[in-house]
Amino acid sequence: MAKPKILVLVAMATVGLTACGNTGGGPAANKPDKVQIAAEGPFTGDEASIGAGALQAIQLAVKDFNKAGGVHGTNVKLLVWDDNHSPQTAATQQAAGISDSTVLGIVGPMNSGVVLGTVQGLQGANPPLPFVTESASNVKVTEQGNSVAHRVNARDDQQGPADAKFMIDQGAQKVEVMDAKSDYSTALADIVAKYLADHAPSITVQRDSAQHGQTDFRTIVQRIKSFKADWVFFADEGPEAAPFVKQLKDAGLTIGQNIQFLGTDGEDDPTIITNSQGAFLGAYASNITPDPTLVATAADMITRFKNEYGADSIGKAGPFYGSAYAATQVLLQAIANSPVNNGKISRADVISHLASDTFQTVLGPVKYDSKGDVATVAIGLFQAKGTDMVAVKSITG
Repeated sequence: MAKPKILVLVAMATVGLTACGNTGGGPAANKPDKVQIAAEGPFTGDEASIGAGALQAIQLAVKDFNKAGGVHGTNVKLLVWDDNHSPQTAATQQAAGISDSTVLGIVGPMNSGVVLGTVQGLQGANPPLPFVTESASNVKVTEQGNSVAHRVNARDDQQGPADAKFMIDQGAQKVEVMDAKSDYSTALADIVAKYLADHAPSITVQRDSAQHGQTDFRTIVQRIKSFKADWVFFADEGPEAAPFVKQLKDAGLTIGQNIQFLGTDGEDDPTIITNSQGAFLGAYASNITPDPTLVATAADMITRFKNEYGADSIGKAGPFYGSAYAATQVLLQAIANSPVNNGKISRADVISHLASDTFQTVLGPVKYDSKGDVATVAIGLFQAKGTDMVAVKSITG
């Protein structure tokens, strides 16, 4: 797919860096015997559009790290856990990692629902197994007091107000607010609806929910027509958007003409334009992470990504390849900064360094607060034009 461009909402610091090398010092006599991390996400199936490119970025980050010296001379082995957006599948894969003390952390999980369904198992492990997610945005991910939880992306309570304010500024009068009955989508839709009620009480809001995998939206479309909505906000992870907007158009509601549409990260996907037979054209989507092509410090990574996966690979990488690379850098640097005792690194030490260190990444420096959130975030707004999702402006919450 063609990769969208993104505009930065909150200014991100940029620092000169390339791949994350061995930041724990030079080759040491006391090097670890074995170091493993896992990449976890929906790498196949109906959400592969957000997962496949992220996995490529994680693989590249590990390759770059090992090329720079690994952890005191020990190469990091990457395990691939394809959870297919299922907490049950994720829990089984994580259990195998928890039982292996050389598995020191996870890049992911990508979906908020998977994180919330498995985080207690990761926290309750002995020792706990930390993770750095590149895309899980539900507020609860880092609000439950778990030392294992970290992310490099913005939260729902940062994205939701920005989305709502954009619709207010565009003169919205009647807004259909939809979710897809997932932890991610419901929480984000709730935040948008509340912001509209609190800051623009003259706007009328109608709520609806879709089901994951739903293809028949005729009942919802009829409700939207009867409501006379001028905006639809749909918090979705992607699969439902194409049939939904196609049926909107079939019912006489054409995006950009007599109705406007704002989606979220999963809808920042140009394949929806094709899959909807063009009905998605004119639709907007916001994103919780910056496009590396507009971040100066990511230029070298982008070159390596193209060299590794092909000249057109960035256009097919989906919305989270930059944050996936950055999340991998964070985890690997925390591991490299941890002490080695008798050939082993403790997960407890990795968690301690995640909590205290500042990490240099392709998207700028990352420093965590006490919850595992970053102080500096970026949100951008895109619009479906032609065959691409292109940046149109920055939005503020």
